[in-house]
Amino acid sequence: MRILASSGLRRRLAQLALVPVVGAVLAACTEQVNHNPTGDQAAPNLFGETANGIGFPHEVVTTQGIASAGLYLPIFLIAVFIFVLVEGLLLFLVLRYRKRSTGDDLPQQTHGNNKLEIIWTVVPMITVFILFLVSTNVLVNDVNAKSEDHGAVVDVQAFRFGWIFDYQDPGSLDKQTGEYQPVGVTVTGGGREGAPTMVLPVGEPVLIRLTAADVIHSWYVPSFFFKRDAIPGHINEFEITIEKPGVYGGQCAEFCGLAHGDMYFAVDARDKADYESWLAENGGAATGGVDPGADAETVNTGEDAGTITDPVTEQSSEEDA
Repeated sequence: MRILASSGLRRRLAQLALVPVVGAVLAACTEQVNHNPTGDQAAPNLFGETANGIGFPHEVVTTQGIASAGLYLPIFLIAVFIFVLVEGLLLFLVLRYRKRSTGDDLPQQTHGNNKLEIIWTVVPMITVFILFLVSTNVLVNDVNAKSEDHGAVVDVQAFRFGWIFDYQDPGSLDKQTGEYQPVGVTVTGGGREGAPTMVLPVGEPVLIRLTAADVIHSWYVPSFFFKRDAIPGHINEFEITIEKPGVYGGQCAEFCGLAHGDMYFAVDARDKADYESWLAENGGAATGGVDPGADAETVNTGEDAGTITDPVTEQSSEEDA
């Protein structure tokens, strides 16, 4: 009886263990509607050419991203070569010097080989050093390079759980203070349904000045192959040049709270003339609509529309009053 009871208990436990597995399968098969896609629709492409002519798993549309993605294929091929070489040698040694079915004689033992030790030490060092030099060159001369003239300057402030895009006049830089004059266009939004859209020109360097109002966030656009952290109290400046018109999805890539998964935005890349027209049409404040369910979303869209208002500070002031 004890054996039967134990067998029945094990059967029940096995059935219960299937419940989360079945639930996970059903959840994976359930269609999830996302109105803020953050990638292209093409299937990943390992070796073939993408729209910008490089063998990368997905399309990259910024000058900085293309420079970084250009490292993908050579590094991947080097990794494949090393994997085949090491695994091939291991398999050869295992099969060649395995214990035979007859006889207990050990194969000839070799203790130390200076030439081999020098080779497998120096070759990896040279390989890593070359990859370091090439990667550093791309980082310094392409990804982190700055231009003197910009087609647009946008102050971006992330907050839980949305974004504020405040446009500045690229030609108004005060070299002493490093500040720009606002043009009076502010786009803001939050949440899955109220995701804002940043309109940018194509073919010209765009300066993004990124910060956060509360916790660390991350500005990430997969098609740009570019990501930067938004840190409270710190302005993180970077430059991007979009080479192809289109609408590209972005999102926060740093866990920042319960609604982090809904913190989307989009980048609408337009020709210079279309961008200038949009900027002229929205000479006041262009508001994308803040999700009422998000916290700390108060922004200023009145007379001071050209200035980013810290949502956390403003909310605290209202509570104190």
